[in-house]
Amino acid sequence: MAQPRSILILYGSQSGNSEELAEQAGKACSDHDLIADVKSMEEIQITDLQSQKRVLVCCSTWGDGEQPDNAEELWEAANSGVISSLSGLNFSVLALGDTSYDLFCESGKEWDSWFEKMGASRIHQRVDCDVDYEQPAAEWIAAVVPKMAEIEDDVSDIEDNSSESVVLDVDIEPVKVASKKDKSQWSAKNPYSSHLTENYILNGEGSRKETRHIVFDLGDSGLEYKAGDALGVIPRCPPELVERLLSTANFSGDELVETHLGEATLKEALTDHLEIHRISKKWIQNLGSRMGGDEPVEIRISRRHRVSTDDGSLILDWTGSGDGEDVPEGYEEIGAACDPAEALWRDLTTNADSMEDYIWSRDYIDAMDDFGHIGFTAQQMVDGMDRLKPRLYSIASSPEHEPGTVHLTVGIVRYSHHDRDRTGLCTGFLADRCGVDETEIGVFMSPTRSFILPEDGNTDCIMVGPGTGIAPFRAYLQQRDINGDNGRNWLFFGDWTEEGEYYYRDEMEDWKERGVIDRHDLAWSRAGDEKVYVQHLMAKHGEEIWNWIDGGAYFYVCGDKNYMAKDVHSTLIDICAEHGNMSQEEAKEFVEVGMMKTDKRYLRDVY
Repeated sequence: MAQPRSILILYGSQSGNSEELAEQAGKACSDHDLIADVKSMEEIQITDLQSQKRVLVCCSTWGDGEQPDNAEELWEAANSGVISSLSGLNFSVLALGDTSYDLFCESGKEWDSWFEKMGASRIHQRVDCDVDYEQPAAEWIAAVVPKMAEIEDDVSDIEDNSSESVVLDVDIEPVKVASKKDKSQWSAKNPYSSHLTENYILNGEGSRKETRHIVFDLGDSGLEYKAGDALGVIPRCPPELVERLLSTANFSGDELVETHLGEATLKEALTDHLEIHRISKKWIQNLGSRMGGDEPVEIRISRRHRVSTDDGSLILDWTGSGDGEDVPEGYEEIGAACDPAEALWRDLTTNADSMEDYIWSRDYIDAMDDFGHIGFTAQQMVDGMDRLKPRLYSIASSPEHEPGTVHLTVGIVRYSHHDRDRTGLCTGFLADRCGVDETEIGVFMSPTRSFILPEDGNTDCIMVGPGTGIAPFRAYLQQRDINGDNGRNWLFFGDWTEEGEYYYRDEMEDWKERGVIDRHDLAWSRAGDEKVYVQHLMAKHGEEIWNWIDGGAYFYVCGDKNYMAKDVHSTLIDICAEHGNMSQEEAKEFVEVGMMKTDKRYLRDVY
């Protein structure tokens, strides 16, 4: 049973932000005579909630609307029917997410709905936080903790059952607390300063792609990882892009602005604090307060005076009466018109497709071309910009392969748009501005609990990783080789051509020769008249894939989620239906429930 005046604070966290906020809430509780028990969601059983009077939840959203790793098991238990009622429990949820993703704050929303469904009382409305979460999170803590303190341990009727999320309008500074002692000191907010020991192109001659093998030195950081984890990299915005933006907006860069990290010069903010390669929706929406009125400007011809350029004689002298049809011959009255920038803004803010197209293909230099004439102060220019976010890359090495290093396989994004050559923010940073043993680069580890090798080394593994999706499977194969695991390994890989994109060929061929790779199927989409993808090879070998799966094999997928992963998923269901003697519905249940959720042997790292 919970102790009198106790409160349970749960966090579901992937990178540590929700954990930090849970700790802040715990400290705030002590100021209101509440005994806070701050725990990761993986540290409790779902039945533990039945003895609680007060519960706060801080939960981030991971991937495509997914629960963070340390919340997955509790979420599954919550939906297993183990408990049917939480009547008498009072709760509130703080949800963290990123509005650039469709399923914004989805995990927090799911927990909020679940508690309500279980009959718990919402003591304070859910607050949904974007990437700039500090202020709204502090406001939530400041509002919800006193409400929890008002609840007597023998009273359960204090509630606010509104299910809508809110952002409070109060001025509260976030509470600063120390991290847990056993937590790595390196994080997205406090990255380790690393440097590269290798940075070279993997593609063969003639390839139109640029894929790099990049090795980071971990030095004395103490950073640890396992095969399947990801490395967070802190990019910097290109100096030439920063300088061009400053010049376009007519700023020196020395102007002081407020950012989520405090006061900084404009140049520093644009380089190290903010995303300038892609426009944010919030920035576009903020322009509304500086546009004209609701109605477009009426433009009418009132006078026309014209003289000859030869002798100065009068050719036309006309003054309008104000009547709509009273215009000089050969001219038409312009009716309702408005500033093109205002027309563009109205289209962007009323048409979701237009907004997505605009922000996806433009940076702030483009935006200044469209809107710069309305005038900006330095602060107005940065307000609404997204904060600079770390990029996560699947690690392509076993920690035992080259101790003290971590390897990545990075596809460099380069394209041309609006007559300008452009690169991905982080990939361009790594490719063009990070020399070996030269550039300091902030990094941290992002561990996974779900995309991991089976504990039993005798378990067979099927790995599907075209393109840069090969990265974690290189790590897996290194690790299984080092461990001396006896389980069979079947690797599906593909890309454009064998000559240009057969990454890590020498390693792969060596593993095949030594029996580390038992099956190796290669799909080249531009090597012949017909495009061949990994799902085509899966279908070709469907019976054998089923035999492996029926024998307990793990099935892994890494790479593009929009096309490849969907096609692989559908093909896997078809294989199980055909060779497992199931209907389509039964096969779908077998794959999506049996393999993915129950057995946890269908694992995906898609992006």
